Amino acid sequence: MSISHILEKLKRDGFYVVENVIPEGEVDAVRQAIVAAQARKHAESEAALAATRAKGHRVGAEGVASLRQAINETQIFVPYLASRKMLDVVDALFGSYARVSCTDCVINYPGNERGYWHADWPYNATNASHVPSPYPDALLHLSSIWMLTAFNEKNGGTFLVPGSHRWLDNPAAGGMEDVDQDAPYPTEMQVKGTAGSVLIYDSRLWHAVASNQSDQPRVALIVRYAPWWLNLNPSHIGKPEHEMMVVETGGKNYESMPLQKEVYDGLPEDVKPLYRHWVEQ
Repeated sequence: MSISHILEKLKRDGFYVVENVIPEGEVDAVRQAIVAAQARKHAESEAALAATRAKGHRVGAEGVASLRQAINETQIFVPYLASRKMLDVVDALFGSYARVSCTDCVINYPGNERGYWHADWPYNATNASHVPSPYPDALLHLSSIWMLTAFNEKNGGTFLVPGSHRWLDNPAAGGMEDVDQDAPYPTEMQVKGTAGSVLIYDSRLWHAVASNQSDQPRVALIVRYAPWWLNLNPSHIGKPEHEMMVVETGGKNYESMPLQKEVYDGLPEDVKPLYRHWVEQ
């Protein structure tokens, strides 16, 4: 499909599935490396979630394992981040000098709980740093979910509400009286796609974790692309804005550690510009 048609679908529906970004013959190796990386850091990741919940914040869903800044642990997926299937869309939306703002992984294990309706940073009002509603009608941040296993209704393909990116608010913080953030929504649908495909969506789009009713884990990467002018510092651990808005307030935030210098130095030349802003000093 042409870039203009993809942009039209993003504008109308808020999402689009880009097929075969990771070739069929390569996706198994990527998935296995991601699962192994998360396993090595699982105890650390769970401890961080527990610390956030101990402060009274809601974060994550039971039965879903995660790893922030997965690129520091494995770089097997790195070449695909600069795939023209992705960057042609990103460049059309944001122009030159777009950046990656998030590189995480999530593993939905069989029987995981359903999550709550939310939009991604900077629109999730449960985060210490967020854009206040009503939201401007503009795509400011592009989220993506990389399917390292096929997504379907049985294994927990992500719930989303088509067209919700054009609404002025979302129910993440419970502030919409007519919407139960934990209940099914009348027009919800589940994302479907083959392993190696990527769901791209306007970060304002309402979505929720779906329960995995299969007998195998559902594995995905979470990658977000941002224009050069969007201030990412509140989500970057160690930046003054993060210290002021998150640490000093005791809040929670969608946040990541910087890219390790040796990891950055080893990136392909066409990927380095996506991370140049985010390297440890």
